[in-house]
Amino acid sequence: MKMHSFKLLLGVSALAFIGSGAIAQDVPALNPALEPLEGSAEVTGMEVDKDAFVLGLSNISVVNTWRVQMIEEAIHEAEIQPAVSEMIVTDAGGDVSKQVSDIEDLVSRGIDALLVAPGSEVALNGVLQSVYDAGIPVIIFSSNATPDDYTVKILGDDVDFGRAGAQFLADTLDGKGNVIAIRGISGNSIENDRWKGVEEVFANYPDIKVIDEGFADWAYDKGKQVCESLLVAHSDVDAIWSSGGAMTQACAEVIEDYGLPMIPMTGEGNNGFLRIWQEMDLDTVAPQYPTWFGQQAVIAAVRLLEGETVYHDYALRPTPITKETIAEYYRPDLNDSYWVGSSLPDETLVEIYGK
Repeated sequence: MKMHSFKLLLGVSALAFIGSGAIAQDVPALNPALEPLEGSAEVTGMEVDKDAFVLGLSNISVVNTWRVQMIEEAIHEAEIQPAVSEMIVTDAGGDVSKQVSDIEDLVSRGIDALLVAPGSEVALNGVLQSVYDAGIPVIIFSSNATPDDYTVKILGDDVDFGRAGAQFLADTLDGKGNVIAIRGISGNSIENDRWKGVEEVFANYPDIKVIDEGFADWAYDKGKQVCESLLVAHSDVDAIWSSGGAMTQACAEVIEDYGLPMIPMTGEGNNGFLRIWQEMDLDTVAPQYPTWFGQQAVIAAVRLLEGETVYHDYALRPTPITKETIAEYYRPDLNDSYWVGSSLPDETLVEIYGK
């Protein structure tokens, strides 16, 4: 990776907060659960001679509760970092073209680093390359984009996520059965990679057939609609692979509402899903995808701007939640919208999600 100095610009926005304006003496560390990819190069930032930094965060959308919590984590971390005076947050409402415009606007507002949760693996590559070439560090997090140059990527191993759920179903079905798939956001890198993991596993089980699928944006309400449609159309389904916990919760409730036999399914570390898992005694497993990716992107930006070292690429591979470990993660004092694996203080979680 080529080194460059970070361009210093000035700017303010109404869509932001103002921090303390003093550089922190102790540079924050990244979560040790993040693993540098094998062969990933170290990246050393350049210490910027400023009292405090302006960060820009471009998010594709807050279409589901996971993304809402992820952005809350980023905002909270920026608020408590003395090195950050302002973070400007934009939301593209699911429109990739608008996200390109948002990024251009953030640069014009004088950001010192760009944090981006992309809506496409390829559509943002041109604008991200231009930001990098302008000397502004580019931190890609939570979902992927593939410009030739970027500073840091912080991603979950979504292939592993998809693989874990698919292998659970293959084992539970003894390698034979009809499966429907409830998928996330069409075209999103997270969804693409999770599905790669599913296909990788099911390729080893020719008697497992994926007979239909639907995209529900990882959202509970849309998941209910999609699952109802698929279950009505397919009375011969033996199991459900789901790309997200809120959608699985919706599916289990549809099955119960229709009086259908409960079948094996895959979930995720969502509080609502963990609740119904226990109440309905589901046959399931829950791969994890914590919302603290937003927090980690902020920390990576601060480290870079203060001249510290990070790695070029990070991956997260948390252990799936099983029936034996639910109690370690489920929060009965919080509502269904809470996602496990949060960096938010407990008082903030109770304020946001308390029953």
